[in-house]
Amino acid sequence: MAELSRYKIQELCVQLMYSFLIKEDTGIEIDFVNAIEEACDANYEDCDLYLKEVLINCLKYQNKIINFVDSYLNKWKFDRLNQVVQAIFIVTISEFYFVEEKIDKAVAINNAVDFAKKFGDGGEKDYKYVNAVLQNCLDNGNKELLFS
Repeated sequence: MAELSRYKIQELCVQLMYSFLIKEDTGIEIDFVNAIEEACDANYEDCDLYLKEVLINCLKYQNKIINFVDSYLNKWKFDRLNQVVQAIFIVTISEFYFVEEKIDKAVAINNAVDFAKKFGDGGEKDYKYVNAVLQNCLDNGNKELLFS
């Protein structure tokens, strides 16, 4: 597998998490290893460790992350957000709070905004919403919700 930039790995994480959310909604079982292998076009053992760590944490802490983000959504519920935005939130929160190799808050938010612009279907509204919610999620002292 060719060496990927951290940004490309994060983008791949968002794409894979989006596909996992679609599969969950349609009752299709997630084949984690196969999904990673197909996305990387390599054997699982040869795929990027950071990518696997982020995605494992996304799935492991998905419900906690959803409840955490829900607490910052004004007059909205997580399940009402489009699945691209859901995937962006899950990956960004997972990466920021649960991955051993820490990511800078500004970088995490900037990348999430880029992904919302690139993949979102809500235009300007999506990326501004992602920016505002993540500013609160990554700033606030409510992170104990994630670890309880």
